[in-house]
Amino acid sequence: MFGKIMMSCGVMVCGLLMVCARPGPAPAAAYQLPDTGQHKCYDGGTEITCPQPGERFYGQDAQYQGPEPAFRDNGNGTVTDLNTGLMWQQGDDQNECAEYSDDCYTWEEAGAYCDALTLAGYTDWRLPDRRELVSIVNYAIAYPGPTIDTRYFPNCRSSGYWSGSTYADGPYYAWYVDFYNGYVHWHFETNHSHVRCVRAGS
Repeated sequence: MFGKIMMSCGVMVCGLLMVCARPGPAPAAAYQLPDTGQHKCYDGGTEITCPQPGERFYGQDAQYQGPEPAFRDNGNGTVTDLNTGLMWQQGDDQNECAEYSDDCYTWEEAGAYCDALTLAGYTDWRLPDRRELVSIVNYAIAYPGPTIDTRYFPNCRSSGYWSGSTYADGPYYAWYVDFYNGYVHWHFETNHSHVRCVRAGS
């Protein structure tokens, strides 16, 4: 069961905080993360023309372009990310609840939901780790979102979705991604949020 699986916890390496994550199958091959969708530059609060090398505020996200986000609707309730190869649960029928209400999922309940999910003939669904969940955020979409391509995820909630990554500095916290602004936060595992499952594509 999800709540009984041992977690492999991270450590501080070169000043970076490594997080704990629920074990899961690794992607079949290495991949590049898609571009974040952020194409505007700022001076700390106000939008500006993107600066040139040597100018103040040079080196912002908008000045580093990655592969454009690309998805395929598989027509069976799943969406494949063509950059990462991950297959995502498309629908949000499981999220007919208000965030923080008891009708939504605690972190353990979210993991158990994905463990038990059978969708499109697949049974190896799991909670995405924090980085996987961030990979489908589109930061070009402004608050209040949802910060995702709604052509492929039409009913995504503008609220928090659990990841399978725990917070290494606190044993009772886990990471989630807010799809109203794309922020990545941690909160108590007993709080209630939404869930979208993922599996390694095939």
